[in-house]
Amino acid sequence: MNQEDGRPAAVDTALEQFSRVAVPPDVELRLQARMQEFYRQEESPPAWTTSHFRFRRPVAACVAAVLAMAMLAGLSWFLWPSQKYNVLLVTLDTTRADRLGCYGYSAGNTPVLDTLAAEGVLCERAFTVAPITLAAHATMFTGLYPAESGVVTNGRGGRLDDRIPTLAEVLNREGYDTGAFVASFVLNSKFGLDRGFRTYDDDFASAEAAPDALHRQRHGESVVDAALQWLGAKREKPFFCWVHLYDPHAPYLPHTALFGAKYVDRPYDAEIAYVDRQVGRLVDFLKTRGLESRTLVAVVGDHGEGLADHLERGHGLTLYHETMQVPLIFRHAGRLPAGRRVAGNVSLVDLSLTILDLLGLDDPRKITGKSLKKVLAGGEAPPGLIYGATDDPFLDNGWSPLRSLIEGQWKYIRTTKPELYDLAADPHERQNLLQANPGTARKMESRMAEFESQLARREAIAKQLSASERQALEGLGYFSGGSKTVATRLAPAELPDVKDMLPFGNAIDDAMRLAETGSVDEAIGQLREVIRMAPGHTAAYWYLAVVLRDASRLDEADQALRAQLVIEPYSSRGHYVLATVLMQQDKTTDAVSEFRKAIEFDPDDAEAHHILATLLLRAGETENALAHFNAALAIDHQHVGACEGRANLLAQIGRTAEAIADFRMALKYAPDAVEAHYNLGILLAGTGDAEEGGRHLARAVELSPESARLQYALGVFLVKQRRFDEAIGHLAKAVELKPGYTEAEEKLDEARRARAANLAAPNR
Repeated sequence: MNQEDGRPAAVDTALEQFSRVAVPPDVELRLQARMQEFYRQEESPPAWTTSHFRFRRPVAACVAAVLAMAMLAGLSWFLWPSQKYNVLLVTLDTTRADRLGCYGYSAGNTPVLDTLAAEGVLCERAFTVAPITLAAHATMFTGLYPAESGVVTNGRGGRLDDRIPTLAEVLNREGYDTGAFVASFVLNSKFGLDRGFRTYDDDFASAEAAPDALHRQRHGESVVDAALQWLGAKREKPFFCWVHLYDPHAPYLPHTALFGAKYVDRPYDAEIAYVDRQVGRLVDFLKTRGLESRTLVAVVGDHGEGLADHLERGHGLTLYHETMQVPLIFRHAGRLPAGRRVAGNVSLVDLSLTILDLLGLDDPRKITGKSLKKVLAGGEAPPGLIYGATDDPFLDNGWSPLRSLIEGQWKYIRTTKPELYDLAADPHERQNLLQANPGTARKMESRMAEFESQLARREAIAKQLSASERQALEGLGYFSGGSKTVATRLAPAELPDVKDMLPFGNAIDDAMRLAETGSVDEAIGQLREVIRMAPGHTAAYWYLAVVLRDASRLDEADQALRAQLVIEPYSSRGHYVLATVLMQQDKTTDAVSEFRKAIEFDPDDAEAHHILATLLLRAGETENALAHFNAALAIDHQHVGACEGRANLLAQIGRTAEAIADFRMALKYAPDAVEAHYNLGILLAGTGDAEEGGRHLARAVELSPESARLQYALGVFLVKQRRFDEAIGHLAKAVELKPGYTEAEEKLDEARRARAANLAAPNR
């Protein structure tokens, strides 16, 4: 034992021997860093270790101390650390790489992402596999192309097959605490990406106010709030935290509360600046908790946004760089080089395996993706193929699906009218060189066919959407008035090309904006012109019918829908909208027939079940109505209208407890549903729970203070509770709002007499 500092003799021997060892400089730096990390984690390291580290030769000291501790304490693992690092994965929805400062956008405002890139590795040419949220995320988590995972679009493509393992499942088995926080319904757990996550936060019941309850999405602040709460919990395991930020998706907000008028004319840039701030909150958490060196941070976009660069304003229909090239940044202080920029082409199919490889973990899955670890560490990206695909043009409109392939300087797009671009000379894909380079085009088509032949294709697990879920996706811009039945009649070479059809799609969008701003006649004229120019574009018929219906031009709406149904007779949506038009015409029997057709062609249309149930209930068909309410809620348990409708029916037939449960469910997903508060209050008061019943009645009045009926109901309740002063106030308000309201006048007189008698009683 060394008498000076208590160091064991064995350590002195080891130090003496290793003081003569020659260690390469890079190894020396790594050893020093690891010793420092080890000392930081020790609450009270032995005096001999700290004194030796501080005063002996650094290289010999590190090596000797490592060996000595390994021999004495059995810490052989420390020779090559097996400590598990945390992972923070941030996916940025609808984010173009060329709109970030670190990718050269001088007008951008992304200091956090720029700093992450400066402190880590930025991939200059990273590409998604599909310009579609669910398909892209499925690839990121499985290491498989959409054709291999079976998830090729949002919602309709189905659920990810449970037999396909995900990144979260691998990390879960490796002992990670796993949490996911998603901002959009398109990543709802029903689509399968929740597997492997012990916490999967996709409940939008407490989401910010939206145009209606069906727009289930959350702003980044809310998502990051939830993630930080989870991250801040005490844990003994390393964490894998996935945070999905949806804000750059249309419609874009200028965030004037944060940025003033700076982005009024550039709201897309405002959304990205806002998202950058939210990423900053996550990064600050790592910094304040001392977790930067122990956490791998990966930031990646799922796809970009057209912004009309090639006519496409959104995404999903084209495969140009603006929708396919995405940001991809890795940072891990001390383990990845700072400031490195990878110039070669890389694909998001490689993300999953890369993360595992950077963590030093084996991947037991059979996947297509490759690891980029060597590339990130300093190696050159090997030449390879970058493949992309979208089926949305076909699924939405009956147009030709698209496939793309990048190899070297060339990019080839397969569609009805193929395209070929020389990316070296034309990075913005403006000049189609197909006619000038037919040989190159044939070669690229051959290469694409060969690549596709090697993909193990898989059908997604069928997962039909409820009508409200489809409407949620429509509200997010993912569905339009599809025409798949038209497309299936045509050979692939005959399908309309996206390039030819996008101008008509944009004209429809413009027409709907005109209708929203009150220019209804102009909107109708524009939609009729689209139908004249492109009679097979069935979305135009549907939107025309909607505008005509909302303008109470019901006969014309009826005609437009029947014209659509001639082209597309099995359109559930067409029959559904026709049914709503017939309802407005008081043709209830015909409306019931059309709703039944809508359900026949789409049995999982929850909204059709709901409205049909309502009509049947009015007709006195209680049993059939209950069956359709049950069907609606079996499809979509968050359907507020069906919850309320079934609750009212159950209350009518005396099943009070079940009715109360349904009203509570409705209020979970629509906290400001006035009628649900009113009816629940009445039921609770009737069952003896006066306190809670009164709260719900009061909330109904608060939400709708100009309703004489609600004021009267609350007044009656308060009279029964002998709260006469309050009762008189609400009953008087009811009479004021509805002159001649006999019941309210009589109850008001009763309340006044009761108050007078109550005041006189003590004096008797």
